[in-house]
Amino acid sequence: MNSIEQILSRRSVRRFKKEPIKESVMQNIIEAGRLAPSATNQQAWHFIVATDEAAKQACTFGNFNRFAGEAACVIVGVYKKSEAMIAQYNLMDVTIALQNMVVAAWVQGVGSCWIGAFDEAKLRRRLELPSDAVVVGGIALGIPEKVPAMPRKKPASETFHFDKW
Repeated sequence: MNSIEQILSRRSVRRFKKEPIKESVMQNIIEAGRLAPSATNQQAWHFIVATDEAAKQACTFGNFNRFAGEAACVIVGVYKKSEAMIAQYNLMDVTIALQNMVVAAWVQGVGSCWIGAFDEAKLRRRLELPSDAVVVGGIALGIPEKVPAMPRKKPASETFHFDKW
């Protein structure tokens, strides 16, 4: 399978096997995030890799993402207001880095699912986030128990506009 086929086959995985991610694979995932582009190369991002049960459970929020507790790990991306040049750039930069990690995981056989809903007080307390840290999102990572089918997607003609709306 070529690179484009791999990227196009990516799915959000919410059921994981009870097995760890190989250290070399995890290092590639981290490296993909570290090497992501950022506005003016500021790299004003921080990532918490939650691997213990309590830390992973802190990333869950009701029924929205209870699967996070069953993942091998959850990576939470934040930026600090004190390090932010322009908050919108930092938000985008963290998001781009997390997506790089999602793609790097997938091409190595690791599934992922984005997490955007948190009990922020619980998350801050358990992960010991600095008071000026802004939580952007997270990704649950693990070896897929099963890869879901492609959900229905809108055709490109409904969402892409060329030169004008």
